[in-house]
Amino acid sequence: MTGKDWRDGLPYRPNVGICLINSHGKIWVGKGESSGPEIVEPGREWQMPQGGIDDDRDIVEAAKRELFEETGARTVETLAVTEDWWTYDFPIQGEPPHKLAPFCGQTQRWVLFRFTGDDSEFDISAQSVDEPAEFFEWRWADPQTVVDRVVPFKYQQYSRVLNAFLNWL
Repeated sequence: MTGKDWRDGLPYRPNVGICLINSHGKIWVGKGESSGPEIVEPGREWQMPQGGIDDDRDIVEAAKRELFEETGARTVETLAVTEDWWTYDFPIQGEPPHKLAPFCGQTQRWVLFRFTGDDSEFDISAQSVDEPAEFFEWRWADPQTVVDRVVPFKYQQYSRVLNAFLNWL
């Protein structure tokens, strides 16, 4: 790419990520279509729930809200929260026609929840919220599969998340 990087001078978007595990140590992942800056390769479209937050928002409450909006799940137990904000940059792919164009990437804190309900609780249709559905399919996955199936620019972030929550996986 020649010329100025479109990300220069843009802020990071505050975001909360959710690692939801079941009683078997498997992680909830959803398969969705991109509305952001990534080019999604077949097989790399699985991700954990996440969403933008206000800077002053309680992280656990924000994570519960995002989890409900994207998965329908409410029956969770909080296990851990990362203390630091971790950043990642969006990939450079020309001019950004995506909804996150005002940002160069995201800065995240992560919350680990244990799901204590029944799988019938999951509703990825987003019918109960005024938002478009993030996912069109979901499953429980082994931790390494979660890292291997995410878009490449989130690989390092997901590795860091799983390392932080390793004691619960």
